[in-house]
Amino acid sequence: MLPDGNAPVLDAGCGSGRDYIEFSSRGLDVMGVDLSIGLLKLAEEAGCRKLAMSDLRKLPVQDASFAGVWSCASLVHMPPSGSRKAVSEFGRVLMPGGVLFLTVRHGSGTEWRNDGAGGSRWFQLYGKDELESMVTGVGFSIQTSVVEPGLVRGSWISMFATKGPK
Repeated sequence: MLPDGNAPVLDAGCGSGRDYIEFSSRGLDVMGVDLSIGLLKLAEEAGCRKLAMSDLRKLPVQDASFAGVWSCASLVHMPPSGSRKAVSEFGRVLMPGGVLFLTVRHGSGTEWRNDGAGGSRWFQLYGKDELESMVTGVGFSIQTSVVEPGLVRGSWISMFATKGPK
């Protein structure tokens, strides 16, 4: 859905850089942001270069800087009010017609999950209608939105949307 060439893409919640590296290997101009300094260090060690420590609700970039925003499981640790702010920020940093990809855990309410290291992590679950309303409410047009089994347990909502009308 991105234009040909080395379109600028924001990996929003880039973690250790898995998706960043894939996009970069395809010739895209990628910037990664994450709130975790530890994960950003891992991303840098993996070869990611354009990185910033940032909250997704207040991105440190100019308006209309990116052709695409990739947000893979980045909103799962935010309550819906925070996710709405983040999605609004994604709209701010996207160029007109820019593409947004979102994936979040499907369901309702919240849950604590064992992290496998003796601790637990909090997850916000989203209904499909709830996520679609959030995205269209800040000016995106949904291109596809599906609930499907995830690679990580449970079902996930995967959505592509564009900035502005269809």
